[in-house]
Amino acid sequence: MVQRLKQRWLPLIAVLAALAVLAGCGGGRSPGSATGVFKGAGDGDWTVLVYMNADNDLEPYGIINFNQMEQVGSTARVRIIVQFDRSPGYDSSNGNWTGCRRYLVTKDSNPDIINSTLLQDMGEVDMGSPDTLRDFVRWGQQNYPASHYCLVIWNHGSGWRMATRLTTTPRNVSFDDTSGTSIRTVDMPYALAAATRPIDLLAFDASLMQMLEIAYEIRGSAVVLTGSEESPPGEGYPYDRWLARLLASPGMDARELGTAISQEYVGYFAEPGHQYSVTQSVVDLANIQPVAQAADDLAKAVIPHASTDADALRAARQNAQAYAFDIYKDLLDYARVVNQLVPDPNISAAYSRLQSALSAAVLFEAHTGASVERGHGLSVYVPAPGDYLTRYENLSFSRDYPNWAAWLKAQKL
Repeated sequence: MVQRLKQRWLPLIAVLAALAVLAGCGGGRSPGSATGVFKGAGDGDWTVLVYMNADNDLEPYGIINFNQMEQVGSTARVRIIVQFDRSPGYDSSNGNWTGCRRYLVTKDSNPDIINSTLLQDMGEVDMGSPDTLRDFVRWGQQNYPASHYCLVIWNHGSGWRMATRLTTTPRNVSFDDTSGTSIRTVDMPYALAAATRPIDLLAFDASLMQMLEIAYEIRGSAVVLTGSEESPPGEGYPYDRWLARLLASPGMDARELGTAISQEYVGYFAEPGHQYSVTQSVVDLANIQPVAQAADDLAKAVIPHASTDADALRAARQNAQAYAFDIYKDLLDYARVVNQLVPDPNISAAYSRLQSALSAAVLFEAHTGASVERGHGLSVYVPAPGDYLTRYENLSFSRDYPNWAAWLKAQKL
């Protein structure tokens, strides 16, 4: 999440701080006091694991989102587990602790103070390390077994590439300011490999992560992926809304849960009072390989036109649906404009195959706002000539389907 609307929440932060003083230390009940209610009585339907890295400027939103979860709370069929790392510099409410804690989320009507069951106080933890995410996934599945698992990665995001934010340290996803680290796209399969059972739904509550390159990298790590092509506002997911739907229908599958998250998220930001341009899609990772193949075929068909149709291809890059990072284009819209501006039966055939592959892979897509109206669910890296990063070739997509990288390098000014 890059665009965060920090100013509008400053009055709320002050209120939270005042309430924390009135409440004393706050921040949860004693460790393990209610664990037996949910453990030892058989597996649940869903365990929702929220990897909430708020050790950065998103900390106030972490407090807000955690309290949204408490509006719903865990049940015997749906357990909500949060690993919550805070920052020393942005929000002094709820006891102003600054390390990392694990909680079992329990229902609580107080919208400001966290009162869930504290499971572990872990001290300072590097949430920008893939080993930390790996440990959380393993621990969560071992201690809260379920038929299905949803893992939410909550933080800033920058798509596949490293980007500089707040410091000179390059970042990917899960930025930890205390440690100065983040998790690289190429490290995600390792981090998720600790799962003792497949992750049914991987949700990125973070910016720009719904990319072909990321979906392909983690295709063997989860069943369904949901996330945003765009950079969302600070509030992120409305956790009370989609968790309420899960608790009401705990028998839903990963596609249905991903769709519920997407519908509630886009619907929330379409409402008067907090309108914002957002996107969200649900992708079947079992069908991502044909998308990668079709994109590779399109690139192969375009490469011969790099010089003869340079102006048209530059126009396609400039006019396709773009997002907060202009180097990220909606995959289908970019292909559509290329097909429109560069007549070639090979390009047309590749574009048609890409349409079919995306139709099978993108299970649900929604967006609101004029600036994202041509989104179709997956973005792709299309930098201007001279901006191409050679580390792109370290991604699995580039290694397995090299024509896309070859096309990017063949572009003309």
